[in-house]
Amino acid sequence: MSPFITDDRLTVAKPPSLPGPLKAGAFWTAVLMPFLALGVLASGLGSPLEYLAFTALLVANVLALVAGHDYGQ
Repeated sequence: MSPFITDDRLTVAKPPSLPGPLKAGAFWTAVLMPFLALGVLASGLGSPLEYLAFTALLVANVLALVAGHDYGQ
């Protein structure tokens, strides 16, 4: 963020935001995705592919949390 001065006040530029429907989708994905991760854990992590699937779900969940964190505000 690069600050700039207007009218003797310091204003900080906001980073670009996602459109409302994308933000809503990311929010609800972040809410529901842990149930998928629980399903993978319940089936067991016996193979490298299952570890990869679980890790991918966790990474996707974190990305969805970041993208949808200010939904509804």
